[in-house]
Amino acid sequence: MIRIVNGNGRSQHPQAIDEMFRLRKRVFHDFLKWDVKTEGDWEIDHYDKANPLYVMSYSPETGKIRGSLRLLPTLGPNMLDDTFPILLGDNPEIRSASVWESSRFCIDPEISQDRASNQVTVAAAELMCGVGEMGLASGISHIVTVTDVFLERMFRRMGCPGERIADPHRIGSVYAVAIAWEVSRTLLDTMKAVAAIEGTVLEQPMSLETARAA
Repeated sequence: MIRIVNGNGRSQHPQAIDEMFRLRKRVFHDFLKWDVKTEGDWEIDHYDKANPLYVMSYSPETGKIRGSLRLLPTLGPNMLDDTFPILLGDNPEIRSASVWESSRFCIDPEISQDRASNQVTVAAAELMCGVGEMGLASGISHIVTVTDVFLERMFRRMGCPGERIADPHRIGSVYAVAIAWEVSRTLLDTMKAVAAIEGTVLEQPMSLETARAA
């Protein structure tokens, strides 16, 4: 199940927000050793002050959070244009009402290390399908993201390879790359088929605009 919380509504969902920021710290700071800002048990940065949408996947069996990502419109502050423009190559900044950015994509490390199950694919696909469903409801054209080449391979296995915007660059300890996905019914159906997901993944069907204004 996918739950959506907007940044301005964080105080109304304190448990969900706490679990998500704690998960981000476990993944990006503790597990991946990225150079990220932390506040106590949270990983949080200035983009979290820009009223993002938080997309969170929960296990239907345990009710625990198993993955999350953050969405921001590219007309405002976003990581690709403002923090990692080197990943655009010779391309201009992406500032468009029809393009949103996904960032801080993460899966619970306990799940990602369980090689005997398919939970990683299901949790990851659920997150991406939630973005796809909202994207289609909003009429946007693309989702862009900054990721590393390891996750890029995982996206390919999930049936959503996307298109590289430019060549990868080494940033810190990883080779990072900017990817764009066209928002389409075909892509959404492919991801659901790969992960054996039926029906909507959203707790409540909504568009990006209504979610951000809620």
